[in-house]
Amino acid sequence: MRILMFSHGYQPTLSGVTVVVQKIARSMVQRGHEVTVITASEKSLPYQAEDQGVQLKRVWGIPNPFWLEGPIPVISPPAIRHFVDRYQPDIIHSHDNGPQSYLLLWVHWDTRPRLISSCYTLPGFFTQYANFGGLEHWVERLMWKYYLNNLNKYDHVIFCTHSHQQDFVAHGLHPPTTVISNGVNIQRYRPEKEPNENIEKSYHLPPKPRILSVGRLMKDKKLHLLIRAMRVVCDQREAHLIIVGRGNERSRLIALIQQLNLESNVHLLGYFPEPDLPALYRSCDLFAIPSLVEVQSLPTLQAAVTGLPIVAANSAALPELVKDGENGYLVDPRNARELADAILRILNDPDHAKQLGLASMEIGGAHDELLTIQAYEDFYRAMVEKTNQNIAVKGD
Repeated sequence: MRILMFSHGYQPTLSGVTVVVQKIARSMVQRGHEVTVITASEKSLPYQAEDQGVQLKRVWGIPNPFWLEGPIPVISPPAIRHFVDRYQPDIIHSHDNGPQSYLLLWVHWDTRPRLISSCYTLPGFFTQYANFGGLEHWVERLMWKYYLNNLNKYDHVIFCTHSHQQDFVAHGLHPPTTVISNGVNIQRYRPEKEPNENIEKSYHLPPKPRILSVGRLMKDKKLHLLIRAMRVVCDQREAHLIIVGRGNERSRLIALIQQLNLESNVHLLGYFPEPDLPALYRSCDLFAIPSLVEVQSLPTLQAAVTGLPIVAANSAALPELVKDGENGYLVDPRNARELADAILRILNDPDHAKQLGLASMEIGGAHDELLTIQAYEDFYRAMVEKTNQNIAVKGD
């Protein structure tokens, strides 16, 4: 098969979407398929490259005011048409819920492959980044209209969780849908340490207990809530919060840490090399995520299969991975005190924490990325076969 993907970014741009796109693209190449990804240039200027057999067409990338490290791809409908005519893909899969997804629908086709879109966003995500003077509800309704108008023109829509899928269907999504987990590498993210593993010494980690949070330092992640919760936690016992990730909010988070006198208890590690991430998870005692708009959350999956108890916001798709009282606790996504109480409940009861961690492993095990890759290949084959059958019927 020849698979053409569109994505807002691709590594070295780091986000949950770019990680998933790279994983799918590389895996399809390993299985003998041809994959090309059209994505933004992290250098601004267009260029072409290759990533383990994946052909990358980097188009103009313009600055993104909401995410400095994630440039916005710029490509015109005629340019898309020209590239598709030259590449002749069997299927087009958009992982971009922004400009490229919209522009794909403006292309004037003679005949085209099936258009597939993955949905990685919620309309409420947009309202996290601007002050609309109390009009957030109306802006969110407008964003629902935009996303549905866009996705309803695709032949099929893929979601990574059932709750996300059901939310869009309930709001008026019409095309057929499929749920495929983003998946996690359970061979690497596991509780058992590697021989000679000593992540604490390598990165000078603070003493235990350690609370871990991984993700972009952006407004939608609500990390300020977690830092405020740490003030409550540290008033009652010794504990350390490790935050991994880069983003626009770093300076604001540092200011809050200083304001709350938490410099010795909250540690912003910034970028952390992925090869060392499994060991970092294993070195921590629990995972915390207060984000409001997660459509799945790869870091939460990684924490689960590593056997960590999890404290998460009772919001969006996180309740699919965190069962309250079973493998962790779901908390009010706007209540720092409730978040702190859940963290303390786990830290103060090691036996209970161990049971929660075992339940996390069972929940996370259903998301083995080998199942994800097989599901995508089966899905692509079915879509292409359906297209070929339709062509045959028209020919008759």
